[in-house]
Amino acid sequence: MDIHKIFQYILFITLFIIAQSFSMWGQFVTLPYKELSMWQAYKMAIPFAWLDWLFMTFTIYVGDKYELVTPTQDTFLLIIIQFTLILLINQYYLKQKIYRSDIIAFFVILLGFFISFNHIISNIFNITIPAHPATSVSKT
Repeated sequence: MDIHKIFQYILFITLFIIAQSFSMWGQFVTLPYKELSMWQAYKMAIPFAWLDWLFMTFTIYVGDKYELVTPTQDTFLLIIIQFTLILLINQYYLKQKIYRSDIIAFFVILLGFFISFNHIISNIFNITIPAHPATSVSKT
């Protein structure tokens, strides 16, 4: 892997984490305030959604332009980053304890991704893995 590809991945991951940080923060920012009206909560949360949209637009652009990840990998990355951010927000913003079961759940999710990605169950039971037709996007 050349140095340019490494920088592209670093840019992609950084933008992805920033976008999802805004998204998760927007979803959790109003939770400590028990007396907010729907409109007040909306006014507090919507700027985070806009920032998420802005950063995620650039994230997807970088990922597509340099062909860094597939849509499935995007989804896996989204789930992993959001789960991690939720744990951090719960711990430091909402002051809730993170339990062992939270950490175990995270690794169960990672294990599920590994099993799915490598077709482990299909290989064990000799189940045919259907070929996915190559999807090519016309760059016109």
